[in-house]
Formats: sequence, C-alpha cells, structure tokens
Amino acid sequence: MAIEEKLKTLVTKMNEDSSGLNGLQATYSFDITDEDHLEWGVKVSPEQVELSESLLEDADCLLRMNASNFEKLLDGTLNATSAFMMGKIKAKGDLTYALKLQNVLNNYR
Repeated sequence: MAIEEKLKTLVTKMNEDSSGLNGLQATYSFDITDEDHLEWGVKVSPEQVELSESLLEDADCLLRMNASNFEKLLDGTLNATSAFMMGKIKAKGDLTYALKLQNVLNNYR
C-alpha cells in the first residue's frame, strides 16, 4: 500500500472513532524529502481529522523525513523520539505535539 493510501486510511479510522485522539487539538505538516517531495498537512481536533496535500502555514509541528521513515512512523515500526535523536526525523515547532502524535498513532494500529 502506498504511503498516501496508508495516511488516508489512518485519517479515516481516526474520523470513524475519535476516542483514540485523546482530545488532541493540533496542526501538523509533514515534509517528505525524497525525490517526489511529498507534502501533507493534518488538522486534528478532538472530533475530526482533516488531511490536505500541502504544508499548513503556522503548523504547530513540522516533521521532515524521508518516505521510508514516514511509512515506518505510520506503521509503528519507527519510534519518533529515537528517530529524532538519531536525525532521521527533523522537527520544527512545538515538540510536545510530536510526542502526542506518536501516542495517538499507537491508538490506531
């Protein structure tokens, strides 16, 4: 399954059952740095998640990584904290939102 399909499937799961969002309200931008250079924005509210195919201006947290690491993050095989410490993920903005995102992702695996 392509990364875009995985991301859309995840957003659908979140919208079908928002209990795993744990009341999170945040905006995220994902900058995927491979040659295709994909960009996504995600707005999370306690009841709904919205996906856009572009970076969000003034996102609470911008995460930059390659496609392989993004896929691993979505699959749960990449620990965001460890990846950040190893330089596999670059983060900009409020890093507490990055930690909250990992907890939310764990609820939907």
